[in-house]
Amino acid sequence: MDEKKTKVTAAFYGGALGPWIPVIIMIVGMIIGTVIGGGGLTRFAIITFAALIAGFLLAKDKKNFGEICFSGLKNHMLSILIIAFLMAGVMGQLLRQSGLINALIYVVGELNMSVGLLPLIAFLICAVISTSCGTSTGSAAAVAPLLIPLSAELGCNVGLICGAIIAGAIFGDNLAPISDTTIGSALTQEAAVKDVVRTRLPYSLIAGGLSAVLFVIFGMRMDVNTTIHIGADETNLKALAMLILPILMIVLMKKGLDIVGTLIICNVVGVVLVLALGCIPLGTLLDNEGPIGAGLTGMMGIVLYALLIFQILEILNVSGAFDRLMAGLIKLCKTPRSGEFAGMAMTAVTTICAGGSSPAIIFCGPLVRNVAKNFGIEKTRGANILDGTSCGVSGLLPYGTCIMLCMNFTQGLVPEDFSFLDIIPYSFHSMFLLLLFFFSILTGIGRRFEKESK
Repeated sequence: MDEKKTKVTAAFYGGALGPWIPVIIMIVGMIIGTVIGGGGLTRFAIITFAALIAGFLLAKDKKNFGEICFSGLKNHMLSILIIAFLMAGVMGQLLRQSGLINALIYVVGELNMSVGLLPLIAFLICAVISTSCGTSTGSAAAVAPLLIPLSAELGCNVGLICGAIIAGAIFGDNLAPISDTTIGSALTQEAAVKDVVRTRLPYSLIAGGLSAVLFVIFGMRMDVNTTIHIGADETNLKALAMLILPILMIVLMKKGLDIVGTLIICNVVGVVLVLALGCIPLGTLLDNEGPIGAGLTGMMGIVLYALLIFQILEILNVSGAFDRLMAGLIKLCKTPRSGEFAGMAMTAVTTICAGGSSPAIIFCGPLVRNVAKNFGIEKTRGANILDGTSCGVSGLLPYGTCIMLCMNFTQGLVPEDFSFLDIIPYSFHSMFLLLLFFFSILTGIGRRFEKESK
């Protein structure tokens, strides 16, 4: 949204509530879709499309409604988001289809460690995969089919292992430079991804470190005395060379290259590597299901959602509803602390409604940014609160993707009364993220202002 007060150029039926009716329809639709098991970004895009139609029906001047939509699509931030999402999708698929995940699992399996360390191992494997590939769902989907049956066979606490998988997946989703949440939180706050990752690192490492300690403690309390043997294929070991891509990405961003340029270079290097190493044949590389095709199409859900949500936000903008909301929030929030708490609360509620972090970040981003601007709060601070809150909440949702994935792979392996209540108490990383940001806002630790960063 524009930093300056927006001129009201459109009117809607329903008075002050009218422009918000599409938003209400969208949120209610997301809740219903999530409850009935129909969540996901593609479903959310369909629901948001229906909300946009409602906006058209409520517009008093229907002849010029297309101009409102077009104005939303011209948003500079939207253009960067779409390009970054597509590039990140290709890079994530290059890493995953190269065999890197199997290579990492094989290396761990060859270490013959105590079963008491299995929760820690599950956490670390998922943390490395999610940080490298930028996907919590992909990390959980890769590791859960191997480690959940193994933990049940060894007589481990399956809920603890599921919690460790989810915690590791959330770790990278919150921190990875190519994660859609990291990109979305940075760009909606007008911040550089490299600065966001740098300032987010202390929170992630503290939450991750505390989680690791607890996974060791709880793991050693399991009454199992044997070693871990994970059945994984050793033919993918050469794919470990692909770990150079996340390192290259960090180096390029430290050199000052923007997120789009960085991802383009990393994707080119990744394509050359998988061909040179023989990880992916040229035919597969160019196939619809190959890393490029799957990477681009795999991001279509979030791209469609972003395209539609920016049109919904433009309805709030041109009707003056957004300015009235911001005026109310600013009047209510007297201090930077209360402004940050308001941003955290909005993000948490939206994440619960959407059932995931990415939709919440895209929707709440402009709101959080405007509150932060009012108090002069530094850009990365808003991005970190936005991302930390959404990732923290999503890792504790019973209908969250990672928990549902883990529940799926426990079928037939655990007692019938096993439920998400056996998993959520062990989603330590999500808990610590929320506690850290709550404490940070309460005490002001880590809060910086724009004038201090110049």
